[in-house]
Amino acid sequence: MKFKNLLPLVFLLGSLASNAQVRASVSGRTYDLETVKLTVDGFVVTLNAEGLISDFNAPDLNGKVEYYEDAIFDKIKYGKLKSIGGIKIDYWDDSAFTREKAGKIKSIGNIAVDYWDDTAFTREKAGKVKKIGNLNVDYWGDDIMDNSRLGKLKTIGDISIDYGTKDIIDESKFKKLVKFGPVKLDYSNDKFIDKNRYGQLKSINGNSEKISVTVL
Repeated sequence: MKFKNLLPLVFLLGSLASNAQVRASVSGRTYDLETVKLTVDGFVVTLNAEGLISDFNAPDLNGKVEYYEDAIFDKIKYGKLKSIGGIKIDYWDDSAFTREKAGKIKSIGNIAVDYWDDTAFTREKAGKVKKIGNLNVDYWGDDIMDNSRLGKLKTIGDISIDYGTKDIIDESKFKKLVKFGPVKLDYSNDKFIDKNRYGQLKSINGNSEKISVTVL
């Protein structure tokens, strides 16, 4: 039986050419964080800027591909990827207690995935990834002074993430990624001599085999 749009996960795309355990990608247009590739239990799991898993990959992910085919008992999973070889993919069911998680990835093999609930204190995080395996994921909350970071990735495990906030004198970094763990990004703030480059990325420092940031 053939189904349309059966692959919510773009698995086996991209490569493991980079040995970095954590690899972040930044937009070359907005300099905002777009994706983060995390190595978890042998899998490279991609977390997008919306706080959702967009794909996963593994060097030995081979075998028969199966899908959820029971439209009655697996209604919310129907047509979604079920397994590749011996690796099973599961999704959260829809219930009064899992409304923000319903239909989202619950596990990839032995890697469990959980999501933030919708409460008065987590509205900006609701439905976003909270945990991948042993990695906790958090997002910037409400700030009465400046909400330009609201809902953006704040921490992944022990990696802290920050963005340029409002500055009356210097807006060159506003809403742009400035810190991803040990990696620092700086932007041109010369409005006079080199004004054509104002706001453009000037430098990246701190990249290593373990953690790296690339601009696409």
